[in-house]
Amino acid sequence: MFSNIKADLKKRIEFEGGSTSFIAYVATCFTRSWLATIVYRFGRYAGDVKIAPLGLILKVIYYPVFFVTQGVTGISIQAHCRIGAGFVVNGGGGIFILAESIGTNFVACSGITVGNVRGSKNLPIIGNDVFIEPGAKILGEVKIGDNVIVRGNSLVLTDIPENTMAVGNPARIKRKPVEEGS
Repeated sequence: MFSNIKADLKKRIEFEGGSTSFIAYVATCFTRSWLATIVYRFGRYAGDVKIAPLGLILKVIYYPVFFVTQGVTGISIQAHCRIGAGFVVNGGGGIFILAESIGTNFVACSGITVGNVRGSKNLPIIGNDVFIEPGAKILGEVKIGDNVIVRGNSLVLTDIPENTMAVGNPARIKRKPVEEGS
């Protein structure tokens, strides 16, 4: 849990401009999105504890904290989902994340939804280095490859291969622009 939190904090500071000053770390720790990230990591840890009485105590602590955090922040990151290290929530609310698994270096902006389609138990599987821009929706049993950008307000209902972008409603697959200097 603590190694993931450390990686999340490092990635968040890098995402916000790279200032490694003490003030940048403290400022990050007092944001709503960071609170939601910490509560998610705690819930994931509580679910992974194998010692029955300790796991039960941690879950009894987690659930009320989760619901209060969800109400205060407008961010719901379900502990069922396994999210790799380097997780960044970049936004003030309207974020719902429930996936089967999400890889490392995942960035979620405000207004996104990652989840199932009504009545279905199938959840998305998201790879490493995925950036979801504001307002995007990823629904159903879809696979998002590594190194993908889901553009703002896109609706993803089909698989997206690695090293591409998903654009539009419904999402179409586009090649990512080539970065200068690479």
